[in-house]
Amino acid sequence: MLRFEPSVRIVYFSEPLSLALHMASVWALVSARAVVVNSIDDLQHGTTTLHGFSLALDLDTEGDRPEDLPKLHGYLARHLPPGYEVLLERDHVHVEWDMHRPRPPAPPAPAKPA
Repeated sequence: MLRFEPSVRIVYFSEPLSLALHMASVWALVSARAVVVNSIDDLQHGTTTLHGFSLALDLDTEGDRPEDLPKLHGYLARHLPPGYEVLLERDHVHVEWDMHRPRPPAPPAPAKPA
């Protein structure tokens, strides 16, 4: 289950935001822990994040369970495609979609047998 804090607002509901929320809800279902959406498009964040453009969100778990944050972070980092940045902060998981972020380098091709 996803639970939204009353102060959460979304100016533009984009596909990248939808995918991040979808994956958070999948983790909540699998782990049996509700995910709390603390922030999306608010005026509380500085200019270094994409919160002001509805391209970033802050997530926590129901009851502020710090032991769940690394699990939520790991799941989202593994399952969201390139272009998403997933950061484990002190008291929440920050997810941000930046279409201008360079893709990680491709792994080297396997060596051909001689």
